[in-house]
Amino acid sequence: DRYYVKVFEEETNLKGVVLLDKSASMGFAGKGVSKLRWGSMLAASIAFLMIKQQDAAGLVLFDDAIREYVPPRSVRGQMFQLLRTLEQVTPSDRTRLSTALHGMAERLRRRGLCILISDLFDDTESVMRGLKHFRHRQHEVIVFHVLDDLERTFDYSDEARFVDMETGQEIRSQPWFVKKDYRARVDNWMRDLARQCREHQIDYVPVTTSTPFDRAL
Repeated sequence: DRYYVKVFEEETNLKGVVLLDKSASMGFAGKGVSKLRWGSMLAASIAFLMIKQQDAAGLVLFDDAIREYVPPRSVRGQMFQLLRTLEQVTPSDRTRLSTALHGMAERLRRRGLCILISDLFDDTESVMRGLKHFRHRQHEVIVFHVLDDLERTFDYSDEARFVDMETGQEIRSQPWFVKKDYRARVDNWMRDLARQCREHQIDYVPVTTSTPFDRAL
């Protein structure tokens, strides 16, 4: 007729999925590697660390839809599968972040860690709705917002012709004339993203293609 409290310890393995944006804009490279190449290397580094500590790592490549999905596993051969997939990735010609994010949120049933690597070039409200879908399913979410250094600084010196990598639309401009306004708009956009992510308990990590990997990791 006595009550007992049973106490036990349970080791749980984390399941993590890296979602890598492969849309056309991710193929942009200023003076160094492209955003897609940098994002691929970051994805490989994160997966390596996770598998090394016996957690399960998976990978999603997407543009306007999910193009490749390697389910999370922690076995030794998983790293080779992920590297093969990342080695073959090339930018596509379209993007629709929100569609792919909603699709992946529905596919991932078990709660885990979702890491998005993207330049987030899409409607901000649509992107946030996709990210909130993951939070609704109790996932932890980290967003690596990857931009090229030139996309942040707009340090062009000569008159230039800018071509949209996804629509082909062209604009001729004198960079020094619009640089101040451009940088102010980019800063406001990133501050808005950071604020909305913070409000929904999403880790927002702004990086550029010159950011050292140890800092990102």
